[in-house]
Amino acid sequence: MNKSLLSFINIFLFLLLFHGAGISSEVKGEVLRFSSDTAQIKKSDGILHLSGEVKISYGQYVIRSDLLMAKTNNIDSPEVKIIEASKNIYFSNNKDISAKGDKLFMDVDKKLVSIEGNVEFSQGKSIIRAEKINVDLVTETVDFEGIKDSFIKN
Repeated sequence: MNKSLLSFINIFLFLLLFHGAGISSEVKGEVLRFSSDTAQIKKSDGILHLSGEVKISYGQYVIRSDLLMAKTNNIDSPEVKIIEASKNIYFSNNKDISAKGDKLFMDVDKKLVSIEGNVEFSQGKSIIRAEKINVDLVTETVDFEGIKDSFIKN
């Protein structure tokens, strides 16, 4: 079987499993939308593995990476609770803020994002490089750890 047909079958099965073109979150009206080269669903654990040019949209936020894993609390619920991504991480609010790094962890319920490893956070022409950032998506607060070689332009 060729790669594109296998990818299509995996995505079709995922859509059947999770009841639609997106993954519902607990927040009404918010849907996780995704695309990737390949997908694997482990229904018994409630885990979706995506790889190759992964892109997830959640509200105004975008996550891109090479590898991504989305977890539900249990196999009977299609609601994604945790997102973990690695390799070539890019995170953006689709406005003025973006960040790059090695690993990303997102708690969907709490709306918290952590990015670590060679983080480069940018807003406008300002860049802050750090070992780790924690982003509260509700308050739009960013905490930095291990800042190095950074600048803020007014």
